[in-house]
Amino acid sequence: MCYTVDDLALNAGDPLIDDDVRRAIKKLTSFRDGDMGVIDAVACGTRAIPALRAILFAREPSGLYETRRRAVEALSRLRADDVLIEFVHTPRHIVDPVELTGEEAVINAVTRALSDSTDIRVTPLLLCLSERAPLAGVIEALDKRGCVEALPYFIKALAEDFTRPAAEAALRRLGPRARTALLETASIRTLSDRSETVSSKRQRRSALALYAELGSPVKQEWSKLYSLISDDDPEIAAIACEISISTVNETAKVVTVLRLIDLLGSAGWLLGQKIEDCLVKHFDTAQAIIGELLQHDQAGLNDDSPRARTLRALHRVTTRARSHAHTARG
Repeated sequence: MCYTVDDLALNAGDPLIDDDVRRAIKKLTSFRDGDMGVIDAVACGTRAIPALRAILFAREPSGLYETRRRAVEALSRLRADDVLIEFVHTPRHIVDPVELTGEEAVINAVTRALSDSTDIRVTPLLLCLSERAPLAGVIEALDKRGCVEALPYFIKALAEDFTRPAAEAALRRLGPRARTALLETASIRTLSDRSETVSSKRQRRSALALYAELGSPVKQEWSKLYSLISDDDPEIAAIACEISISTVNETAKVVTVLRLIDLLGSAGWLLGQKIEDCLVKHFDTAQAIIGELLQHDQAGLNDDSPRARTLRALHRVTTRARSHAHTARG
């Protein structure tokens, strides 16, 4: 039979629950006094564990998870790791999306609670759990435990909006150990009907941006990085240009500047600002190319064509760069 939290939490006739535990559980399941109920349940000590376990393992079709999350908090404070590990091990077959959302929130709470556990079963359990759907709590727990073996899972989680922040934080902490995998990920597209999926683009953008944060590319990486300059995705191409312009030789820098200028015509406002910032920063390299383009193409600056947008952007770059240079001299 399937029991809900309400079925189990307030069973006043259960002889296995003493009065103190019953009062604590009643408070824990209330909307108003729930957090105080956690404190009271912990004060009852191990006597509260069976009731807390019942709440944790109960089904909640409504998707509301706060009562079960409080039970997790109390079990964690009582060092009831066995109960939390048992919960993660227990298979669940939930198809309703509302209930599944709540269940995943509870699993996130349990895995976060286990992140500090010294039990040797926890890390293998988290790695096993990571092979299922990506969950932020699992990522955070593996990150906190310094689990390098979870690198592929962190990379995979970059594709999902709800797990990307946790995955990015974990990859930053891995530092140089993640660089090769990040550059490889930025180079691999996932296609659907011959077009790259939205999640693939987001994953590649995040991976390349993280790669840029983690230091300058080594010589063996130049070829793969340089190929991304011509990527179909403008954001990836712009990030690759920004990385490359500081590392490649003078001939390649010219190609990089030309690619940045080419991207300006179709870039949205935010990406356009990033490209302009990059050209201002590297104006010594870009100045001659920009000057020649502005000298030979002054017509049509006021229309909304890609060429006109590019020229207006280059005027802004030139003005800003000269202003910076004047300020530096002054």
